[in-house]
Amino acid sequence: MSQFSLVAKMVWCMMVLGVSFLNGQEQIIAMEELVLEGGRFVHSSSGEPYSGDVMSVFPTDQTKTRELGTLKEGRWHGIYETYYFNGQLESKISYSNGEFDGPLERYYFDGQVIARGTYDKGTRCGEWFDVDGTEDSYPPCSDS
Repeated sequence: MSQFSLVAKMVWCMMVLGVSFLNGQEQIIAMEELVLEGGRFVHSSSGEPYSGDVMSVFPTDQTKTRELGTLKEGRWHGIYETYYFNGQLESKISYSNGEFDGPLERYYFDGQVIARGTYDKGTRCGEWFDVDGTEDSYPPCSDS
């Protein structure tokens, strides 16, 4: 069993049992409880922007995690991950207040790298690699 599978199942169990109080705030919730309005994810019942950890599962197998991430005032903030049905990491992207900010990694179903690079407040920076052999250089990333 892969390390991800074990972690995903633990997260799923915490969500189902309602015992996850990550970041000292709300419980992790299912993405299905939110709607996208005006560029922000809001509670479908109250219309208020959501802050906290979220996840979704595959519709055909609700024991398998599709995505994990954190929202701040309805926008992605921190690490956002997506997974293939086999549990393999598909993408890992760092966000800050809804925009790409930090490392980005994308993978094929078998784990081979598709692309890797870094964003600085929504703009590509530093060295980027793409599976087709393309290597691009952008202005250096800031240290902040």
